[in-house]
Amino acid sequence: MNKLITKLQKSLAAFFAFVFTLITISTTYAQAPTAAAIAEGGKIFHAKCATCHSLGTNKITGPGLQGVGDRVTAPAADWMFKWVKNNNALRKSGDAYANKVYADNGNVAMTVFEGDLTDDQVKNVVAFVLNPPKEDDVVAKGPEGPTKKADNDEHPGWILLLIIAVLFIIVVVLRTVRRSLLAVTNQKQGLPAPEDIGLWKDTLKWIKTHKTHFVVINIFLVVCFLVYGWQYLWGIDVTTGYKPSQPINFRHDVHAGQNGIACIYCHSGAEKGKVAGIPTLNVCMNCHKGIQGSTPEYKTEIAKIYDAAGWDPQNMVYNKPSHPIKWNRIHNLPDFAYFNHSQHVTVGKLDCKNCHGDCTTYTTNEQFAPLTMGWCIDCHRGTQVQMAGNGYYAKLHESLMKQDSSRTITEADMGGLECGKCHY
Repeated sequence: MNKLITKLQKSLAAFFAFVFTLITISTTYAQAPTAAAIAEGGKIFHAKCATCHSLGTNKITGPGLQGVGDRVTAPAADWMFKWVKNNNALRKSGDAYANKVYADNGNVAMTVFEGDLTDDQVKNVVAFVLNPPKEDDVVAKGPEGPTKKADNDEHPGWILLLIIAVLFIIVVVLRTVRRSLLAVTNQKQGLPAPEDIGLWKDTLKWIKTHKTHFVVINIFLVVCFLVYGWQYLWGIDVTTGYKPSQPINFRHDVHAGQNGIACIYCHSGAEKGKVAGIPTLNVCMNCHKGIQGSTPEYKTEIAKIYDAAGWDPQNMVYNKPSHPIKWNRIHNLPDFAYFNHSQHVTVGKLDCKNCHGDCTTYTTNEQFAPLTMGWCIDCHRGTQVQMAGNGYYAKLHESLMKQDSSRTITEADMGGLECGKCHY
């Protein structure tokens, strides 16, 4: 009897220890920054911080932030929160490392973001800096250059495996508890101890006596598998957020943001052609014959332009061999899908931000929209046709307005959902 009670106690202790461990892991995981928080922090970083800090080792105005979590005072997230929020207050508090950073950077104080950013926004920025995008998130694929791996962060397979493992452990623990309780009951009633037929045979016996439960469980598992599989298949080659490194680190936030250069100046094909086009080196040299860079980082990148163009900045002549720049492609529609920039920019009068996001904040160009068929159709259904000065659809537009003058004419009404518009 005592042995059975001891065995029961050990089983219950193991079960509660497992539950406690699971709760601890779940709590820790819940406190970790979410993918959405990191993404939001990335947007703020590019808008507020990227002009002074890189995510690498190179120094711009401030130091590069690669490995910053290993350099600062532990716990890193707490210290960085105080530093980003108000570095002046942190230094005045006597923090040794804060004053060291200040001294190492020529006694130049960083911007104080207290009052500009909320505490949650500062935490998101810190989460992004401590969890920056990694180069191994991309793999080479075909002649077009690197392609982003399928992003399954929203439905990671390891969570499903963890759930299965947890359920299995719970079944084993509860089975042991049940057998111990049954043995105690049989002993009190003078019956022999239950025979241990093994987990597998015990499972088959349960299935035979609980057929309805077994069928319901299997239907549930099959539905979960189908839903997960459906979501996974829809995400194949949808590379939103893909931003590969480039041979020259062209920064849109500097050119389109700080300097206010119009998109059409560099991407001249967008108004009159199917493809917006990548600017030639001649377009770059229109400005960079005279602008050689104000920081070491800028000078390094501009020197790459000079090398490709064969330009000698000392003698101000083209006296060297030139070669093309092999950019890594970001936006890539399948061959069976037709898209024309001029139809959207000139006729549709759409802003570039609709498809490319706010490029004035990008330190590295990236894919903003999913570019799926569903995304395009939603845009066609919700975008009002701009008819001012647009005679292309005038006759059709007048006909639709005669039917109902109060209606809002969208691209879908103008044939924007016809298969032949995009597939032919």
